[in-house]
Amino acid sequence: MGRFLDTMEEKLRTGCKKVDTALLAAVSLAALLSMVVAHGFAFANLFPNHDSTVLVFDAQWTMYVLGRWAQNLYFPLIRGKVAAPWLIGGFSIVYTALAGYCIARLLQLRRGAAALLTALLGCCASVTALLATYTYETDAYLLAMLLACAGVFCLEKARPVPGFAAAAVLFCGCLALYQSYIQFALGLFLLILLREALQGTSWRAWLLHGVRAVASVATGGILYLVTVKISLALTGYQLADTGNGLAQLTRLGPAAILAGIPAVYKNFLETLLGYSGWNDRGMRAATALLLVLSVLGLVLRLRGQNRRTVVQALLAVALLPLGLNVIYLLASGNVYILMQHALFLVYAVPLLLFSGLELPKPPRALWGWCTAALCAFLLVRMAICSNGAYVYTKLVYDQSARQMTTIMAEVQQLPGYEEGVTPVAFVGEFTDSAFAYHDPAFSRYEEGDLHQVNSAITYDGTIKWWFQHVMGSSANVVVAQAELDAWAEDPRVEAMDSYPSGEYCAMLDGTAVVKIS
Repeated sequence: MGRFLDTMEEKLRTGCKKVDTALLAAVSLAALLSMVVAHGFAFANLFPNHDSTVLVFDAQWTMYVLGRWAQNLYFPLIRGKVAAPWLIGGFSIVYTALAGYCIARLLQLRRGAAALLTALLGCCASVTALLATYTYETDAYLLAMLLACAGVFCLEKARPVPGFAAAAVLFCGCLALYQSYIQFALGLFLLILLREALQGTSWRAWLLHGVRAVASVATGGILYLVTVKISLALTGYQLADTGNGLAQLTRLGPAAILAGIPAVYKNFLETLLGYSGWNDRGMRAATALLLVLSVLGLVLRLRGQNRRTVVQALLAVALLPLGLNVIYLLASGNVYILMQHALFLVYAVPLLLFSGLELPKPPRALWGWCTAALCAFLLVRMAICSNGAYVYTKLVYDQSARQMTTIMAEVQQLPGYEEGVTPVAFVGEFTDSAFAYHDPAFSRYEEGDLHQVNSAITYDGTIKWWFQHVMGSSANVVVAQAELDAWAEDPRVEAMDSYPSGEYCAMLDGTAVVKIS
């Protein structure tokens, strides 16, 4: 036993010596500073709305049926069930920094480029959407990003057999937290193949590298499917056949996949270059210039190279949008920015081409400085967008809290009402009513591109969580959508006024009915 412990200690010391401490410090500082500037408001404030009304994690059933069983282990065992914003922020910064370190080591980026890329991944719209609307899941999703990057790191840096096994397990963990983040692994592999092409790797070695990468992801996927089946067998649940469920994958045939590939590329460009609430004109222009610089960098690197190098590099670049956005194909186009976090890894291309170490034909330093300036500009715009999004979400939360307090005060005055006993039914759509928050000044956030909503209470589940977690109320609220729909069709309810006009609440058959819209 003593010899075993000595061996493990020696291996640990050897592994620690291989850590590039200067690089780790650079990406850690970048993650800390950039994410505090961009997301500090969200880390220091509580504004539960929509799904983030789950202030105490109790969505175990949901995670099992969505195939995200690892979240049911992560929250109680690591982060804790309480969605404490500051703690979520701390874990998120650490995961982002470690992911940035893995990416920088794999792509052999200079420290400055590594810091910029780490900051971009930590400040982009996907993280903003998480913190604004799905706060309690933010660190879990960023852990999925880290596991995907760490899987690639193990495959590339460790011995062949142990590295392959470790990569498969890590990819399985990534999928079990949030499936779409496996795109980070696919994108990283393609970026590594691009780098190897520029270094003059032979066809045999290059293709074998690609096959091994695909095999590791496939093995991780198979292991994940096995664990999903085990989790469902143990719990007795079935996979959800919804827009964000795994069951829809069974309907994807070869014809649908081939027909959907062009749409993946189209959506890739539209997301990065098209207008949305988080992608203003300046950000679109900066991204377009970075893509132009990527083309320029590729031309400069490939000028005078042999045909093999050119073909390999172009293949890797051509497949990159597919790897970074394959979820668009698998989800049949039903995607939103949370699922497309890996798209922002595209900024690694110009940083690699202009700031990659040990690559032949280095271009002028000017192009590298231009790339850095554009990335810095994007970071500033991302921080502005994020802070605006959090201010909007806080205003929505405050508005919902004030109005719900007013409504419940009216309900408690109804004849025969007994707190905790009398059922309370909220009829109508909160987001399409006078209950919702509206201000033209915040129209870019109300458009829904960041998955934000104009009411902290949205569907039936959020009614339960709002009263249980946010208000700490003992009110006996009706949370079954079928029962709420039945009340909506009741002629007596149809004849009622909608909030806040007239008699918008009444006692009907022993139930306090509140007509929202």
